[in-house]
Amino acid sequence: MSKVFKRPMFRKGGDVGGGIMSGIRNNYEIGGTARERLEKVYEEFPVQTVDPLSQFLIQGGLNLMSATPRGGTLATAAEAFKEPTQQLFTGLGARDKAKREIALAGTQLDIEAEQAEKLARIKNQMKEMYAAEVPEKQFEVRSEQYAGSSNPIKASGSTNLAEFEIYDVPKDELYTQLPFEYDSRTKQYEPNWNAIPVGALTFDYKNNVAYRRVDRDTNTIADFIALNQKTLQPLTGE
Repeated sequence: MSKVFKRPMFRKGGDVGGGIMSGIRNNYEIGGTARERLEKVYEEFPVQTVDPLSQFLIQGGLNLMSATPRGGTLATAAEAFKEPTQQLFTGLGARDKAKREIALAGTQLDIEAEQAEKLARIKNQMKEMYAAEVPEKQFEVRSEQYAGSSNPIKASGSTNLAEFEIYDVPKDELYTQLPFEYDSRTKQYEPNWNAIPVGALTFDYKNNVAYRRVDRDTNTIADFIALNQKTLQPLTGE
């Protein structure tokens, strides 16, 4: 009994070949558009077992052999092939209709797949846009950006600067980032306070102090008031 199940028809894998399992399993190549795959199935499994043209010739020939002569060879042949000709047109029409339906169905599936892909891409873009609007995401992106700055003061204060700009500065507030510029005389990076316009809020991310530039007197130079980083209220009684 054990030898019976070692016969080729009981082995797993590989091509089916002949035998009792012939035609039960086929090997398909995965890939291609929906239309191409449908057309491939149609070609592999035709509805008719006999080609319409072959059927026309066979049936017409049989009719001609058994037909009663009708006023000459051409007339007899015309009568014998009359019905097969009609069947030929019907068969060709049915085949073309099937191919057309397959092409339309395949094209529709391809269009739906393309639309689904575009929709997924749009959803991902919207998701990324939404994430970019979340303060936590903005803080993460901005702090990483500042940490990679070539300016050592900004790089070292990247977390504090990003936190102040994202969480502490009101949306309607006039804010200007305080630039630290290299001073060849001191050989250090010094804050350029002149870059801050009057009335603007800024942040000294080297010392972690917020400031607002104000006019002490319209006839004199402007000055800065130190503020609480969270409340933006003056730290002094000024």
